[in-house]
Amino acid sequence: MMCHKSIFPKPAAWLPIVATIMFLCCQGNTSSNHQGHKPTSRGLPFEMVMIVPRAAYEGELSDTLEAVFKGSTPLLPQHEPLFRVNVTFTDANLTPWRTFRNRLIVKIDKSLRQPSMGVACNEIALPQVEVMVQGPSAHILAGFIGANRQRLTDLFVEAELEWEAAQLRRKYSKTTLEALQEVSGHTICVPTGLRASKQGKDFLWTGTNLLDKDQNFVFYSYPWNGQPLSIGQYVAKRDSILKTNIPGSEPNQWMQTARDPESHQPLVLPRTRTLYNMNVLEVHGLWEMHNGALGGAFVALERIDTAHGLVLCTEGFIYSPQSPKRNLMREMEAALRTFE
Repeated sequence: MMCHKSIFPKPAAWLPIVATIMFLCCQGNTSSNHQGHKPTSRGLPFEMVMIVPRAAYEGELSDTLEAVFKGSTPLLPQHEPLFRVNVTFTDANLTPWRTFRNRLIVKIDKSLRQPSMGVACNEIALPQVEVMVQGPSAHILAGFIGANRQRLTDLFVEAELEWEAAQLRRKYSKTTLEALQEVSGHTICVPTGLRASKQGKDFLWTGTNLLDKDQNFVFYSYPWNGQPLSIGQYVAKRDSILKTNIPGSEPNQWMQTARDPESHQPLVLPRTRTLYNMNVLEVHGLWEMHNGALGGAFVALERIDTAHGLVLCTEGFIYSPQSPKRNLMREMEAALRTFE
């Protein structure tokens, strides 16, 4: 069974941004490429270009832009920036940057009364997201960008995850897809290297079994108690199910959610959000091997299957002690969005 293709929005003019943003932008399919005659966009995963007035890119504004877009990717064991950032100036030759997949355009206009933000999709290339932030001064704009940090980064992260998911829908691990179908009746498109697998009752693990750059997928389900999803219930169920199904090499070892050594609170960053018209609990966190030296990052999406009275959880986790982790994690996060 093939994974279904996403349906993406058509190219749009600049749109105002209001309320909470969930902007699934910028993946042109074959027909839109043909109709639009637009070039394919370019850029590495989670790479972007900032186009900024030369005189304004100093002091407070440049510090704010750097802090927002080069800030740490949440809940990785060490600092890795959210994006690989290229900076160019509005008076430079912008031709090489026209077809970049992720573009941030900064504009200072003294005639403006207040700062604003807008987004355009697939204006020059396919897929592409462009965000414009403008204000009457560098000082005011810096404050506006800082206050809208989450909304701004969400725009580019969501667009990149959609792009990654589209790549996975074209090339994915058939081993994992078929195993998940057998266990649950659902499908998912994860990276092709995830071939090793283990099945249990309402449980599936698949992974690459590598000593570094190791990617893993987990699915499990359990009866829904009729209550809204909560982070406390999630962590308790996760630890119980993974203790049973992902033991270590020794009898007293098993996988669990990492805890803060002082507060003993789980190292997780949860938020409830809507993905593809479905309410989900999204959790980024750190895992560790109880009584063992292994550990790493994970991301999970938990949702309620009301028709069958089940809570469904999909999770991607990595073990990569020697190599960068951001792109490995983001690829697994994108894979979770292909779950059907």
